[in-house]
Amino acid sequence: YDRDSTFNVFVGKGQLITGMDQALVGMCVNERRFMKIPPKLAYGSEGVSGVIPPNSVLHFDVLLMDIWNSEDQVQIHTYFKPPSCPRTIQVSDFDTYVGIGWLIPGMDKGLLGMCVGEKRIITIPPFLAYGEDGDGKSFSLLEPLSPTLIFIAVVNSNIVLLGNKVVGHSFIPHVCPLGNIPSLAVLVFDIHVIDFHNPSDSISITSHYKPPDCSVLSKRGDYLKYHYDASLLDGTLLDSKWNLGKTYNIVLGSGQVVLGMDMGLREMCVGEKRTVIIPPHLGYGEAGVDGEVPGSAVLVFDIELLELVAGLPEGYMFIWNGEVSPNLFEEIDKDGNGEVLLEEFSEYIHAQVASGKGKLAPGFDAELIVKNMFTNQDRNGDGKVTAEEFKLKDQEAKHDEL
Repeated sequence: YDRDSTFNVFVGKGQLITGMDQALVGMCVNERRFMKIPPKLAYGSEGVSGVIPPNSVLHFDVLLMDIWNSEDQVQIHTYFKPPSCPRTIQVSDFDTYVGIGWLIPGMDKGLLGMCVGEKRIITIPPFLAYGEDGDGKSFSLLEPLSPTLIFIAVVNSNIVLLGNKVVGHSFIPHVCPLGNIPSLAVLVFDIHVIDFHNPSDSISITSHYKPPDCSVLSKRGDYLKYHYDASLLDGTLLDSKWNLGKTYNIVLGSGQVVLGMDMGLREMCVGEKRTVIIPPHLGYGEAGVDGEVPGSAVLVFDIELLELVAGLPEGYMFIWNGEVSPNLFEEIDKDGNGEVLLEEFSEYIHAQVASGKGKLAPGFDAELIVKNMFTNQDRNGDGKVTAEEFKLKDQEAKHDEL
């Protein structure tokens, strides 16, 4: 142990003196034995020149910290499994990706078949972990998947163990420092699956309630007001508009929410309640939202749609309800000077909306829409619209040559 290393050998394969081969048989992890080996089972009448005299009786103080066999496989002990386990981890599930070489082989095997909320102890032999070289540069003992490290050590009782404690015949191993996974280490992982997903997953929608009249369904461009609770798969609450007594208001299909939520709100009627499960690639991705949404999180939204205002046809921000006056320009140009300023244009459009003759796209800044409409009519950009410039959208010149 004064070499600051472990002594790692196969028992019964001629790598040890005969007496040590015999004395190690039957030991268990953390067992400590004092061994007395006669010369005929040690180094005999010749000894080892300069190290062990001839015919020496050898005394060993041995502490066994780990044991494995080349035939060992991954050991799995499930100590908690949720009553409901509808889906289990399969190859290519995330986080991290299982079965494509991102994990040590033993962890790949140990994670398969787990469900959300399940807890396992996974014991991985060295040849399915980091082998003879060890590794662990990316491991932190503060991370959820940090291993407890246990390994073989043959020590002399006169050597002070670095950070270890021996109480009677019991041994408490020291904590391995960051980046130190020793050679031929068996790794023991205590795993709790918070959530997982597969890159091929889409959203999942479960409708819990629909009102008797559910004929008007939400579509792209509609303005929606809804309540929601947002949580992780394990039930951890992230956000709640219900608790705040507020609604979340969006225009569907306008990029105001993550893609998965946009998909989950479609074809929904007022009063309907549904649960939408969104995988990370349709949510907040691997980065998450700092301080709010963990990276690579599967999100669960419980939603109730409270209000739906029908949107306009795609590409339109204002439409007429009914026939358009043939003298539209003259009606807008109240002072009859042949020019329409932004103030005149805005006053007229808002009057049409108020009377029900026109409709602005819901959920957007009305003043900005009107200003953009005016700018589109002001072809030469001089701040006023003339009769020659003024055209309705369906009267726009078609440039077929383009």
